[in-house]
Amino acid sequence: MYRVSKVNLSKVSVVLVSSALLSLSAASALAQQALNDASVVAPVWRTDVTGSFTQQTGLLQLVPGGQATRIRLTGINNIQYLDFGVRADELVSSATLNLAFTASPALIPVRSQVNVYLNEQLQQSVPVTAEALGKLYRTQVSLDPKQIKSLNQITLEFVGHYQNICERPSSETLWLDVDAKSTLSLVKQKVKIANDLARWPAPFIDIYTNNPSVIPVVFAKAPDDETKKAAAILSSLVGKFTQWRGADFPVYYDRVPTDGHFFVFATNSSRPSFLNDLPMADGPQILMMDAPESLSDKMLVISGRDEADLVVAVKALASGDHVLIGDKLPIKDFKEPQSRQAYDAPNWVPIDETIAFSRIMQYPGQLTSRGYAPPAVHMPMSIAPDLYMVGTGGLDVNLKYRYTKPEGGDQAQLRMRINNYLIDSVNLSHQSSSGEREMRLPSFNGPLATSPSEALALAAQNDLSFEVVYRRELSEGSPDNCKSVVLLPHQMEIDPSSTMTLNGLFHYAEMPNLTLFTQSAYPYSVFADLSRTVAVIPKEAAAEKVTTLLNTTARIAAVTGAVATQLTVVDHPNEDIVDDKDILLIGEMPITLPDFKKDNAETLQKAIADNLKGEKLLQPEEVLFSPQGGVGAIVSLQSPFDSDRTVVALLSEGQAGSYLLNEKLKSPSSMATVSGAVAIINGQSIVDFKVGDSYTIGDLPWYHKIWETMSNYPLILVLCALVCAVLVGTGIFYFMRLWVRGRAK
Repeated sequence: MYRVSKVNLSKVSVVLVSSALLSLSAASALAQQALNDASVVAPVWRTDVTGSFTQQTGLLQLVPGGQATRIRLTGINNIQYLDFGVRADELVSSATLNLAFTASPALIPVRSQVNVYLNEQLQQSVPVTAEALGKLYRTQVSLDPKQIKSLNQITLEFVGHYQNICERPSSETLWLDVDAKSTLSLVKQKVKIANDLARWPAPFIDIYTNNPSVIPVVFAKAPDDETKKAAAILSSLVGKFTQWRGADFPVYYDRVPTDGHFFVFATNSSRPSFLNDLPMADGPQILMMDAPESLSDKMLVISGRDEADLVVAVKALASGDHVLIGDKLPIKDFKEPQSRQAYDAPNWVPIDETIAFSRIMQYPGQLTSRGYAPPAVHMPMSIAPDLYMVGTGGLDVNLKYRYTKPEGGDQAQLRMRINNYLIDSVNLSHQSSSGEREMRLPSFNGPLATSPSEALALAAQNDLSFEVVYRRELSEGSPDNCKSVVLLPHQMEIDPSSTMTLNGLFHYAEMPNLTLFTQSAYPYSVFADLSRTVAVIPKEAAAEKVTTLLNTTARIAAVTGAVATQLTVVDHPNEDIVDDKDILLIGEMPITLPDFKKDNAETLQKAIADNLKGEKLLQPEEVLFSPQGGVGAIVSLQSPFDSDRTVVALLSEGQAGSYLLNEKLKSPSSMATVSGAVAIINGQSIVDFKVGDSYTIGDLPWYHKIWETMSNYPLILVLCALVCAVLVGTGIFYFMRLWVRGRAK
């Protein structure tokens, strides 16, 4: 038998307790270490860490298509969809629908209501009370933030009643107008995401919302030609992603942007000071890193041994041939892409080629519509801006479609529109639920963008829409003999295998024409990789001038859908470099404008040509505008080096002028009405002028060139007609004279 004393037992207890405490302490330390290690890559979800901000968007802006001017819900058209997105680097902690509407005064209060859904989940049923009838009524609907994803849809469903018995769903008294003051309010905060290139293009490029992407670009100093080229290729890649949303690239020299994700260009010999600790590159590489002094922002570092490596790195990123994994992409065995052919922009419908709708569809389900009154489906169609129609040429559409068969006495009609003008319609059969139809845009002679009839006009960007319209026969009933009516939703689908063909067209344009540049980046977009474009920008260009270059190349890529991998960037042109190429000139105003007059616009145009040739510039005596006032200009002219090529100059006075110019370049809609050869931009307006000599480019047949020339000069046409009449008459006279003499003999 063994006996244990109380003293020994106490000592053992102390030892055990001490060991336990040491173990807990060690475990706690290990846990803390693990937590610290995990925090490097773990998202930051706390609003008190990253800070929160509120974003408000008008509901009209969320209507699919982006062209809504009002939202009216009725007894038949009782549903409205609203789409919105959330950036990959943002978290929504609170969402509120600020709903303002006016309801028909004939509605029965409370029984009538508006149901609000988020991603098909009911959020709240808003009763239409007596206070809301016939006047503006405001209410708030809370949306569950846990149900919000990258792409989201809000559904407004109107349930209206105007009497207790024998209601007609088509009654004119069943309506509810959603006011334009209605907004969606989102409380957001930025989250810290892992440094993983697999997320590309997130978080740098915003493709989930309708907002433009603002991406600062940082250089160690004023970049040389090759570095500018690398930055321009990268900006065009961004433009390819952002498309119509737009993009802006503020440029910084050796300075960290104050907010947001950004791009950085760094070589072993030239890098921003905040990258001094970055290991030397042994070749082209791309890195994703945490931005200095930021809890959530990232920077995409384009690095290499020299400037040539920077070009290779961005071309490799644009190619999409590399698997993006982790925080670093070293570029090995890069193959230079082949130059593109003229007019082969991915976003453009080619001519003389039959293509399927599936080729230009933007997303699955785009050509499907459903509901009691199915809304029209829309399919954007982009074409080359210099197309010229001759003779029997035009747009042929082979349309295949499916639809819900009309029942009873109902009737249905399929309608095709181009830019909201009716092209064709067809009555739909009760016996079948599918069909096929050949539709054609009526032909005419002349440039598509300036067609003699608006109803026939095609532009660089067009909207093809298809709509099935149903006419219902509803049994009305009476108070003594009520009949219940159940409305069944219809569905219409345009088959993606439907085809279109643009035929009988030529490429021909009268220049200079700034409309073609501002809306379609013409003529640079003809070769979508900019293989026939030379960008001329000063060697020590100010940051805002580099922004102009980047905003412009992004805009060109948004039009074409291709990356500017073959762009040439120089600080001074010479005949060898610009041979057979269009010139994009970026710089300061070569002269100071005394005012907005046609004579001064023509002087500016001539000064640019002289500048390119290295001749002395003209200087007006009177100065009205100073650099502080902010003046920008877009000038187009025939290249002094090649008569078949074009120069477009993007000029500004001072930082204020550059700001105005860059704002216009990132928002093409703001220059929708610009035409002529010279456009002057100030803070209040854009004034354009048609000055200088005109010239033509393209492949129009000679006999049509004659007709085009004659049509522009009616007096010459009349004179030629008279000369032809005299010649023909003289020929007939002599022929008849000889014939008579022959008969006499």
